[in-house]
Amino acid sequence: PSGNTHLGHMMPWIFNKWLQDTFKVPMFFQMTDDEKFLFKDLTLHDTRNMAYENALDFIALGFDTEKTKIILDTECIKTLYPIALKVAKKVTFSTAKAVFGFENSSNIGQIFFTTMQTAPAFLASEIYGKQMPCLIPCGIDQDPHFRVTRDVAPGLNYPKPSMLYCKMFPGLSGADKMSSSDENATIYTTDTPKAVKKKVGRAFTGGCVSVEEQRQKGGNPDVCAVFKYNYYMFEHDDKKLEEMIHKCRNGEILCGECKQALTEKINVFLEDHQAKREEAKEVVDSMTFDGFKW
Repeated sequence: PSGNTHLGHMMPWIFNKWLQDTFKVPMFFQMTDDEKFLFKDLTLHDTRNMAYENALDFIALGFDTEKTKIILDTECIKTLYPIALKVAKKVTFSTAKAVFGFENSSNIGQIFFTTMQTAPAFLASEIYGKQMPCLIPCGIDQDPHFRVTRDVAPGLNYPKPSMLYCKMFPGLSGADKMSSSDENATIYTTDTPKAVKKKVGRAFTGGCVSVEEQRQKGGNPDVCAVFKYNYYMFEHDDKKLEEMIHKCRNGEILCGECKQALTEKINVFLEDHQAKREEAKEVVDSMTFDGFKW
């Protein structure tokens, strides 16, 4: 995450949890505190604290404490740097500029960073001394980094990592991607019930300007942020989703009712998550790669 954890960050993590539960596989979770430092106006102290808070949210989802290791780039640099160097030697500035749009004003740390994000994809191969396949489930916005990773892998005698991308979780404002830059349209994992109610109450919907018009013409769930929240995260029953669509299009349900129902679902989820988040503080040090302490 580029900031505090919001629901959009949680989507690929929840899927990762399912993968680990289903296939009983080990997992590395990379915290890119160096990226935040290089690309934002933050201190290393700031980015470390952000990474710690992100880690609590990640652990709260229930990952296997024995099979999961958290990598903090600045703490695990001794292990990551030799791999990153090998990658850096294979990536030209021309490639980095074309892929990421770097300019003359870009600092050289930004240019080097993609090699640090690449390193964990090859970490298991280094640890076990043989080619180890790697699956990276993440948001589709990370695609440029891992296209470069796949391009250089054969030349370093590493297997190409496989990618599994998730769609962007929408913002409550109707934007295609939830963003920390729009706090009023973003649900954070630490939000209070009051804050959630306020944010959902302002959410963009596909409703009409009046109750009478919506009863007559119906709404449009295709553009409704409230429906999308149910679709992506808070309603797992496809039949109920179809029922929501039907009632919305036929004016049988109003936006206020949908907002109230979603608010309740989010607050139930966050109440449970925040309790587990507190419990995560007891195990966060035991899950670090290389044994560093927060």
